[in-house]
Amino acid sequence: MSERLLSLAKAIQTSGGGIEMEEGAETIEVSVPASTAASLYEKVRVTLEYSEDHLLRRNAIARMLRRFLGSDLPLENMASSLVHELVWAKYLPNKQIPTKFINKLSPIFLKYGPLLQSAENTCKPEFSFQWVLDVLSTELEYVIVSHQKEELMVSYMYEQMKTRIEWDPGMLAGQEEKDLLLFIAIHKTLLKSDLATLRYRTLSLYYPDWDGPSTPARIDEVATGLSKIIATVDGQIGHPIVEKLSQKLRRQAGLFRVLQDVIEDNPTEFEIFVTKEPDLFGRAIWKALKKRTKVFRSRLKRTAMRAVLFLFITKMALAVILEVPYDLIIHGQLFVMPLVINILFHPFFLAFISMTVVVPEHSNADDYKSAARALVVGANHDFLNIRIKKDRFGTWTTIFTIVYVFVFLAVYSVIGVLLYQINFNAFSIALFLFFLSLVTFFGIRIRSSTRDILLSPQRRGVFGSIFDIVVLPIVHFGRWLSVKVSKINVFIYFFDFIIESPFKVAVRFIEEWFAFIKDKREEI
Repeated sequence: MSERLLSLAKAIQTSGGGIEMEEGAETIEVSVPASTAASLYEKVRVTLEYSEDHLLRRNAIARMLRRFLGSDLPLENMASSLVHELVWAKYLPNKQIPTKFINKLSPIFLKYGPLLQSAENTCKPEFSFQWVLDVLSTELEYVIVSHQKEELMVSYMYEQMKTRIEWDPGMLAGQEEKDLLLFIAIHKTLLKSDLATLRYRTLSLYYPDWDGPSTPARIDEVATGLSKIIATVDGQIGHPIVEKLSQKLRRQAGLFRVLQDVIEDNPTEFEIFVTKEPDLFGRAIWKALKKRTKVFRSRLKRTAMRAVLFLFITKMALAVILEVPYDLIIHGQLFVMPLVINILFHPFFLAFISMTVVVPEHSNADDYKSAARALVVGANHDFLNIRIKKDRFGTWTTIFTIVYVFVFLAVYSVIGVLLYQINFNAFSIALFLFFLSLVTFFGIRIRSSTRDILLSPQRRGVFGSIFDIVVLPIVHFGRWLSVKVSKINVFIYFFDFIIESPFKVAVRFIEEWFAFIKDKREEI
């Protein structure tokens, strides 16, 4: 097994791809004022997204493409416009991208022309258009920035976990389908890939020759069967087993990320670590884990503070816009205590949930070192072996569901009665419960992010079990609300459809103006 790990390390250390910088070649240059304006817009825009940092560039590409495709800009000219806008927004460096790199992107745009036309003829044209846009934007992002190292780790984790999963015999999926679902789940978990990325990677699994310009026959085949392909790909991505696997693999993914860190941080010593010095290998694992834990704590704190601040501002705005007018108009007076509680409770509650996370570093480091060693020698390990069970439906499931619903109603009823006792009216109670559900869900979600760094699940005591019984109904309702609320983001709509197009026209005007001034200066 160490031979496979060494070959992985060599592949990661020699991986390339992305944009090749050439000394002396003509490069794309944009004016500093235009770049400053565009990058400032991007910073404001990305604060409205609920995406991982590594997905922001792909999302920006998708927004730009949607705007291009909604204009009269020809497909063959979109590559140039895209690269220039990415340089404006500082997703790509200024004066470093070779001009001829545009020629590498142009065939990809042309490849998707027939798919975009085919999308218009499907029964769900807008959905199909978005699907094609997802795949196109992801492929472009993969060409612009290499993901070869990450994909190598996905393949390695897939190989390792494939033999360590015990499938429930009652599952109807065949082995080939299980393998595909496992790959999707690992990609989703290890790289935290979004739906667009998974669509592109799954499509490329079905059609390995799709990357790059492809062939006319393949393009015609995909365009002709687009509806069926969309249904097949999305059916696999949305398969219940994928979500089940993703939940199970989340802790193991942290181990493989740390292993990649060790490979990249120790290019010359890694072979010695694996073959001759297991103690040094353990220390390297501990060092990489410690670094990731530090980053995790910092990110957790930053996420919690941003969430609390955003929540506080939102609650203040709602108090002024909704609660105060409601009290004055409907009841003829202002209920101060309910108003203050509704403003302050949820931010403080979210801060409490988020900031009381505990990471047992020493025991976690021991778990990581032993599991990493098991990967090296190909041994079994409790933290690497997982079992996927088939969902059970029967009498007990029905009874437990009824009890769960009863607990849900009881929890909300008790909270509502208590609030009513301290002069909350129906509207303020509804707002309190609405935000309590969302805050509890996001708080628990923030806490559960420890699974990205903790290999061993923390034990739940008696109080923890009682807490779960009371809180889980609130969390699940909050999750349902978050899905619904995230679809109604007025700010994102405002930025994407009202501001972005005229703003980018203004940026292009600035760019052309400075280019004009430069030409005139050179004429003197």
